[in-house]
Amino acid sequence: MRQLIPALLAAGLVAPAAPLPAQPVPPAPPPLPADAAEPPLPGPDAPLPDLPGGAALPWPDITPQADAEPEPGAAAISYQVAVEGLDALGLDDEFRGLSSLWLHRGEDTNLAQLGRRIAEDRDLVDLLLRSIGHYGGTVRITTQPPAGNRRTSLVTVAVEPGPLYRITDLVISAPEGAVGPPDPGRIVSRLLPIRVGDPLDAARVQSAQASLPVRLADAGYPFPRIGPPSIIVDHAGRDAVLRQEVDLGRRGLFGRITVEPAARGFDSAHVTMLARFRPGDRYSEAGRDDLRRALVQTGLFGGVAVTPVAGAIADDGQQTVDLTVSTEPAPQRTIALAGGFSTGQGVRLEGSWTHRNLAPPEGAFTARAVAAEREQLAQVELRRRNFRRRDQLLLASGGFSASQQFAFAAETIGVTAALARESNIIWQKDWTWSIGAQALVTSQRDRSAPGDPRRTFTVFALPASLTWDQSDDLLNPSRGFRLTTRLSPEFTLRNQSNFNYLKAQFETTAYQPMGPLVLAGRFHIGSIIGASRGVIAPDRRFYAGGGGSVRGYVFQGVGPRNADNVPTGGNSLTELAVEARYRFQALGQDLGLVAFLDAGEVSTGTTPAFDRLSLGAGIGARVYTGFGPVRIDIATPINPQRGDPRLVFYVSIGQAF
Repeated sequence: MRQLIPALLAAGLVAPAAPLPAQPVPPAPPPLPADAAEPPLPGPDAPLPDLPGGAALPWPDITPQADAEPEPGAAAISYQVAVEGLDALGLDDEFRGLSSLWLHRGEDTNLAQLGRRIAEDRDLVDLLLRSIGHYGGTVRITTQPPAGNRRTSLVTVAVEPGPLYRITDLVISAPEGAVGPPDPGRIVSRLLPIRVGDPLDAARVQSAQASLPVRLADAGYPFPRIGPPSIIVDHAGRDAVLRQEVDLGRRGLFGRITVEPAARGFDSAHVTMLARFRPGDRYSEAGRDDLRRALVQTGLFGGVAVTPVAGAIADDGQQTVDLTVSTEPAPQRTIALAGGFSTGQGVRLEGSWTHRNLAPPEGAFTARAVAAEREQLAQVELRRRNFRRRDQLLLASGGFSASQQFAFAAETIGVTAALARESNIIWQKDWTWSIGAQALVTSQRDRSAPGDPRRTFTVFALPASLTWDQSDDLLNPSRGFRLTTRLSPEFTLRNQSNFNYLKAQFETTAYQPMGPLVLAGRFHIGSIIGASRGVIAPDRRFYAGGGGSVRGYVFQGVGPRNADNVPTGGNSLTELAVEARYRFQALGQDLGLVAFLDAGEVSTGTTPAFDRLSLGAGIGARVYTGFGPVRIDIATPINPQRGDPRLVFYVSIGQAF
């Protein structure tokens, strides 16, 4: 509102329908003698006269003026301010932010300064009322001397808003020499968020004018000429007519895309591949902005501008709109450090170095290392985004890992390649998928087998996944659901023998708001078909327990165990979870509380048995940030096995599901 009022003053949006007679201005009161003992307070002011006629209504400049220093000998007055009638109109805050009386309340002032402030605020209130369509209102500003427990004078601003004026007609016409359609009213009236019968709200008029060029461009008219609006107010009928000249210009068609200069390996061909439109498609502002956001999403640019440029005019009168892309570079190298802790896995530290465009365009190289109590990893990865088509990812990675878990110890070297369709925060996809290939050689000790034998496995796998996402947010969903299916045919060599099996998993999550709470649920089931548990590499079996599985238990803490209480893993898996999430503001932070109940089971058979579910319950806290919630959970097992801890603590980033 504070920026709107001066803009309206400059634009002269309001003009009367007919001149009205001028109102006489009462003479100013004679000045008080300098030696007066106590200056009398001004009495009630008369209501505002009807608005003057003439050309444009003379809206006053309401910028508060600096008060002059009191003249020597002028008596000091201290006052407070009471405002009546503006709060119900939603104008109370705007008045207090601009009012001279309110700004200087509690200060010592003299009678002349007080009178000037009263006059300024009377004009201010009148202008605020007109900004929301109320004309002919009254402003009564009265003063009262100190009385009772009140040691200062009281200035009361009492407002009667007057009648509400409404828009009775929208007259949109083409100016002389217009190249666009001769009758633009049908298109412009549909795009303007103003209708006949709406209140004459200056804020809405200003907002509508600011958005009109974008709305017209999105409708296919990228180069309109828009004249200033003229609002004719009829005080007799208490209504107004909005008149405006608009030349829509020629309808636009997308043309070619050029990059000036070609940056980060992004030539015109690669940028054209990112666009969701093709040359000859109808021009839209949404399409142009989508291309700009796609370039920003790469992370390779600090700033991106996509500028429409008028091109050739076709025989049918439509105009080609070429796009010129200009960019500002962003740092390409990133060093990242992360840490975490859980009761079962202990401290975990992770670091990485990334060059986001080592193989342009969009070929990122990452070297990653993990140092944890139960895991060590060294890995390199090449990730090319927007590979041959938009939002398609090509991934290749390889490295060495070592793991010392309760069920096994493994040292593995391997390579992986995958092709996937991505989802991201800007464009969350309904359908995403991935298909890949994996080859690894691993030496593992099965701690659950008699004698703790070490065996070497060579594994070839073809993992694939498909996800249907109908949730409302990628990182913190509160409504909708997700369905994911994972299949991995695997071929294994061990001790000069080989065998095959299929690892299949299905997972669904659902989210439902209920008042201030969000109820979230998860169901996960898996099965290994074609090989018994004992011959499969220990790290390829199913296990459950931990922060992303069944809370209240350590990693691999759910499922069958041998006589030495060591997890054996299994051929089938079942996990269920339900959460109640409450989000609130406190201490200047965006926080949340969570109560949850988890359940899970690992069975040695191919089919889940649902007869030995392990239950865990707990509470958690969330700190919501721009990159997702930070999760802190504490849980306890409800039906623990021998050796299970009483409390398990988890810290990580992101919701549990």
